[in-house]
Amino acid sequence: MSRFHAAFAALLGGLSRAGGARGRGLMLAIALLACACSSLGESLRPRLVSKVDEVPAAIERAERELSEGKSELALRRARDARAVRGLGAAERDRLDVLIERIAAARIEELSNRPDGVEALAALVEESLPKQLCVAAGLRAAQMHLDANKPFKAYRLLAKLEEKFPRHYGRAQAGAILAEAGLRLADDPWSFMFFSARDDGVEVLEYLVLTYPGERRCDEAFAKLAAIYESQRQYGLAIQRHEELLFSHGDSPLAAASQARIPHLRLRWLESPEFDRTELIRARRELEAWLARRAGDPAENEVRLDYADCLQRLARSDLSIARYYRRIDRPYGARYHADRALRVALETGDDRLAREIRALLTDLPYADPDQAAPIDDDAFAADSTLLRSTIEEQSAKRPAPAVPQAEDGAQQP
Repeated sequence: MSRFHAAFAALLGGLSRAGGARGRGLMLAIALLACACSSLGESLRPRLVSKVDEVPAAIERAERELSEGKSELALRRARDARAVRGLGAAERDRLDVLIERIAAARIEELSNRPDGVEALAALVEESLPKQLCVAAGLRAAQMHLDANKPFKAYRLLAKLEEKFPRHYGRAQAGAILAEAGLRLADDPWSFMFFSARDDGVEVLEYLVLTYPGERRCDEAFAKLAAIYESQRQYGLAIQRHEELLFSHGDSPLAAASQARIPHLRLRWLESPEFDRTELIRARRELEAWLARRAGDPAENEVRLDYADCLQRLARSDLSIARYYRRIDRPYGARYHADRALRVALETGDDRLAREIRALLTDLPYADPDQAAPIDDDAFAADSTLLRSTIEEQSAKRPAPAVPQAEDGAQQP
């Protein structure tokens, strides 16, 4: 069994290095075939113990093999003896204790052998006590990581978590996964459409979802955000920065994430027709950062983003003012032009300020008392325009028909 698992794991290891765990059909077919062959091989394997009267001698022999350092053979013999039907309670208890002793010795032996990692990982699939399977899986995962095979460490720990949810070794598993994911994310290896960085994203996403209490999850969130930003997936990048702030607000990385969120909002708004709601949100975030973290090394970059945000808000108001002038709404045009000018003066953009002043010069006078007030950024449209549009639509609708009584008279 151990040799089969070792050969199979080596084959899958080569394939996974070429493409990670992205569900390629070849790997799935090989896995299904291997499971079938493994089950068939297990059922056809000759048993070392098959009768009740052979069990006492098998126990003595297994204990002797254990003392001689033949842990693999001793474990096989003890497990075969335990599988015999018709055992008494005393024999079952004695075999259970013996199997635990042998398995613990086997784990210790394989942990000290450089070539023992695959056999150690195979113990996770064995019908052993939970604590021994977990110990074997954690040790094998650490050995994979030490051998610079971080993705294999991740796959083994994911299998362990699936078999034993909330097991006692989650703290160690989380630390291994964090190191494996960060290492893969920084690995420049790639082949055609596959890359180690993609594997790193998979590992880190699994880490923050399954082990949120891991102390290095803040690094995982920051690394994921940086990767998504490099892929221009700004929404995902913002989300990961927000999750870092929510779950690790006291992290040394929190200040950088707090500054990066509004920066990414601005990068996300590439169209000249800016989403004013997102601009206002970015402005509030930038002002909060500057008020709280004055003197931070990133302050200059944040101030550049703040100036960019204000310029976009001013241009947004300027475009709205031009629209109102085009549809002959002078009050709305002047309101937005005035607001655009105030913001442009805050940024010190003289060219933009001259452009807005030129528009104001061309606008006719509008009596504020003759127009409904316009809400601030929460509602930038002219309410009189909305009211007139509703009235026009109502005028076009036919009057509702009055129901007739049976004698022809109108019902009241």
